Amino acid sequence: MEKIQLTVKSKHSVDDSMKGLSAVLVDGDEVFIDNGAIHAKSRIERGVTFVKNREEVQNPREVLGFWITLHRFEGQQGFYGAQPFRLYLDVEAGLGFKSLSEQVNGMDKAVKGEVNVADIPLSIVHKVSLFLQQLRPDLWEHAGDNFRQAFTP
Repeated sequence: MEKIQLTVKSKHSVDDSMKGLSAVLVDGDEVFIDNGAIHAKSRIERGVTFVKNREEVQNPREVLGFWITLHRFEGQQGFYGAQPFRLYLDVEAGLGFKSLSEQVNGMDKAVKGEVNVADIPLSIVHKVSLFLQQLRPDLWEHAGDNFRQAFTP
């Protein structure tokens, strides 16, 4: 089984506050981590030209993403912040739409420990919750109260 990293490792210098940031993507039934999303280079974004208006993407599929951060609580690291973002992709046309400001603001809020899943369907929240619990039970066990409350069905 492949070991999945939950922190960014890059050749670029990264602000210390961003080192505990990861991207969890939900594409249909698949839930996966792709930290390339932090720099707009996730596997689902490659080969896609992003346009300024969502209406330009004729047949989009919606991919939900979550910026997830880690934090040290009483000597133990756990999940901390979670902010959603959306990608609209038409791979056949090679077009997509995403709100860069939504993504950047979401990253910042997640780093600050804010958790927001209010506008996300419960089925998606449940998928992400199960994914995170199975991926790293230790991080789930030591998660912040707000985090666990938001992701507990």
